[in-house]
Amino acid sequence: METIFTLPTTISQWAILTVLLISFCIQISYYIHHTLFFKKEKEKTHSLSKDAVSIIICAKNEAHYLEENLSGFLNQNYFNYEVIVVNDGSEDETDNIISRYRKDYPHLRSTTIPLDEKFRHNKKLALSIGIKAAKNEKLVFTNIQSKASSNNWLQNFMDSWEKGVHLGYVNFENKKGLFYNFLRFDLLTKYSRSAIFASLGKAHSGNGANLGYKKSDFFSNKGFQKHAHFEAGYDHLMVLQLAGKSGASVCINPEAKINLPSENAYQQWVKINRDYYKCRKYIPLATRLKIDLEPFSALIFYLSILCALFFPPLYLWGVVLFLSKIIFTGRLFKISTRHLKEENLFLSSCIYDFLVLFSKIYFSCTNFIFPKRNQWK
Repeated sequence: METIFTLPTTISQWAILTVLLISFCIQISYYIHHTLFFKKEKEKTHSLSKDAVSIIICAKNEAHYLEENLSGFLNQNYFNYEVIVVNDGSEDETDNIISRYRKDYPHLRSTTIPLDEKFRHNKKLALSIGIKAAKNEKLVFTNIQSKASSNNWLQNFMDSWEKGVHLGYVNFENKKGLFYNFLRFDLLTKYSRSAIFASLGKAHSGNGANLGYKKSDFFSNKGFQKHAHFEAGYDHLMVLQLAGKSGASVCINPEAKINLPSENAYQQWVKINRDYYKCRKYIPLATRLKIDLEPFSALIFYLSILCALFFPPLYLWGVVLFLSKIIFTGRLFKISTRHLKEENLFLSSCIYDFLVLFSKIYFSCTNFIFPKRNQWK
């Protein structure tokens, strides 16, 4: 082995190799934890839920999506639920479409916020009105642009609901395309990491397209009062606040996935990331450091690989550790993609993993540049 691997000859070379090995071990430990989480969640058994639930959907000039997607939420194979659509001052055919659906679906209810140019508000007002109108204690939130993966979405989501806040899986629908699949890869890794932290009692983020919490918890938290001034946070900050009181559970059943539409995928992806980074400052520092350790160690790992190229004794170390990371993490990543039935991601995961790192740096920097967008447009 000594004839193949050359030991460093200077202090600087030893320092590079040490940093390289430490960052490599941190990366591998994260992926092992990731794998153990999915195996543990997959082995869990859940009883058939019979809790009454209210699905809350806010719509603002989205008649096209209502026409296309509302029936999917109204035809769920669940025995006791209602769907509440909040029409937030729409100027299109939203009211007519809702009225037509109500004739065939008695469990569909609606409420309207009149259009008032003098009174500008964000989505949190519409959500608050929908929550007040809900008859049931358990609330599930989704977006009308999205589609339920199946008619068993609600049943599977409810079956795994164990604590106060419940996090569901959200991603773009399965389609081919190298850049498109990068967006899917990023959302998959985001959900996996937020789900892992939630399972450890450190829930800090969620996606409002597939999210549940209790009505009583919402009002005991005084609703959105603590962060009513800006649009971002109707999902992330509520998860952070409510999970701290009543805990959080996660749902990794692929039948409980919410599919985001493929059109305007890039714009949706940008908004999801920007909203998250706007809320990061509210996450406790200790949790933020744990969240950032994985991407930071990845950055250090890649920089150490580049440094190793300048020193012949470290060439082989860098190549072997780099290939080992690709093979090892790729194998572990395949477990989650197979379980969540995400296609066309595994073979390109090593490239996407590298790109995700730079997207994190980009959104962290632009968070200080782009102005806050407080209104729901």
